[in-house]
Amino acid sequence: MKEKKDLTHKIPDAIIEPNSYSDENNLDSRFEASLSSILKRPDLSVSSFPIETNKIVQLKEELVNYFISVASDLGTFDLAKGHIDRLFSKLFADGAKSKKDFLMGGAQEFYKISKLVLGPLWTGYVDKVFSEGDENGVYLFAARDATPIFWAAEGMLTPSYKNKYPISNSERILVDWNRWFMGQEDETDDGRKPLPFDHPFMKSFYKQMGFSNGQTVKIVEPGAWGSAANALKNVMPDQKFELWFMFSHMPEYIYGFLNDKAAGIEDKYYELINDTAEAVPKPYLRPEKLIMHENSVVADLNGQIIDSPFMKVWSWAVNQGAYDAGVEFTQGKRTDIKSHVENIIKLSEMSKQGIWTGVLPRNTMTWTEGENWKKNWKWGKIPPLK
Repeated sequence: MKEKKDLTHKIPDAIIEPNSYSDENNLDSRFEASLSSILKRPDLSVSSFPIETNKIVQLKEELVNYFISVASDLGTFDLAKGHIDRLFSKLFADGAKSKKDFLMGGAQEFYKISKLVLGPLWTGYVDKVFSEGDENGVYLFAARDATPIFWAAEGMLTPSYKNKYPISNSERILVDWNRWFMGQEDETDDGRKPLPFDHPFMKSFYKQMGFSNGQTVKIVEPGAWGSAANALKNVMPDQKFELWFMFSHMPEYIYGFLNDKAAGIEDKYYELINDTAEAVPKPYLRPEKLIMHENSVVADLNGQIIDSPFMKVWSWAVNQGAYDAGVEFTQGKRTDIKSHVENIIKLSEMSKQGIWTGVLPRNTMTWTEGENWKKNWKWGKIPPLK
């Protein structure tokens, strides 16, 4: 099997990648050992002395701002604030008194959310995508939101994996490929324009991702409206690609895993799940420029890294949880997707009562131009739909 290909910008000590294990037993204890080791890094050191109340308020405000900076939709309906308030209430109840307690306790919580709440959906989704493979092509995981999905996939492909997917000649690529590099404008961009396709780096960027190489590019991302398909149809009409979504606002045109496997549930709950996944910590802001770095054209993360031990460690915990969920999938752990979605809805109801579950109490605001987008969709069904 071909190795994974990382097309993200490597800045030393900025992003902590999950650990893979030759011995895949006792994942929880391995996580705890890794967490303890990571927290010994000087750049991630925080105080272990009891923190004053005013400092806790300040820390929570910082974290709310960080969460909104990496996912602006979390600024609506006070979703970021509620998320942090509920988390800190849980950690207080567990006896947290110092910054180190909050840092470690938050990492443990986000690990569990990733592994136990979102992980079963991510692994079921990847299993569906890989099972439909044809031995060849490229699997493109669009960071940042698809980064945990990428790590779930890597966990599923550990040396002991038992599902021999038809992907042996395929590449798996993690790349910061967002709307900014698809020519798609957004109402949240304050009039700023996305990178044009005639930008000198764009041709190289797309070629590295497998476009224009005669291969079918299989795009794996959370979804939901099909910006990637629209961009590719406009500028690369002959490019073969598939678009796989966790949730699709247009399941009649673009495949949505939740629409498929948990049919009959209101769309707002599918959105809620995607938004909860978007609400996990991320260590850097959305990049908007391309640079040449180590012989590759990549999204520029200079100045985009969030200089916070909390965001760095918690982001690592999310990706480690996703990886470990993938390992457990190979060990035979399976989940009925619709039942799991129904349980997540119950967790959301608990969040409305102020209880920390890691699930948002509601979905973010739906794109205001969504209905016009759907009405003006001219591309018909996108593969894998036929």
